[in-house]
Amino acid sequence: DEFDFVASPPARPSIPRHPKLPPAEMAQRQGGMQLESLSPQQLQGLSEQLESDVNQLTESLANLQKAVARYHTSGRALEAMEEETEGKDMLVPLTSSLYVPGKLGSVDKVLLDVGTGYFVEKSPADGVDYCKRKVGLVRDNMEKLIEVISTKRKQATQVQQVFAMKMQAMEAAQAKQNEVGA
Repeated sequence: DEFDFVASPPARPSIPRHPKLPPAEMAQRQGGMQLESLSPQQLQGLSEQLESDVNQLTESLANLQKAVARYHTSGRALEAMEEETEGKDMLVPLTSSLYVPGKLGSVDKVLLDVGTGYFVEKSPADGVDYCKRKVGLVRDNMEKLIEVISTKRKQATQVQQVFAMKMQAMEAAQAKQNEVGA
């Protein structure tokens, strides 16, 4: 059973194992490994590394889901702006819980935050289009991330199964030794 961490690893010369590297990094450097050849301690370390990876990736997925929600909210707000008129009274958010009274300025142009402190002036319709494209892009990234998480979970399951088999074999050997010694 080859346990492959890297999809289609490139052909490369054999890299000697470095005793200080964690098992997951050894696997990545070698493009795969025989799980059965690892000690229980190495398997446990590899399992912990995979679980840590899954947790970090799951957190990233949650952040992407929040981004999709923000783009949806922005798109809906832009669509609603098409019905508004200049000079309408409104509340302007200064923070998430602090608002000041204001009046709606031009309804023909909006400023879109495109990241890292940059803003782009667009029409509300172009803003809606921008939000829809960003939702599509983020959803594509989410799908890719979900595939990676699924792969990591399968790998963790494989590692845990091999670990359990090794532990059973060790317990059986210990029981046999106790019978012979008694």
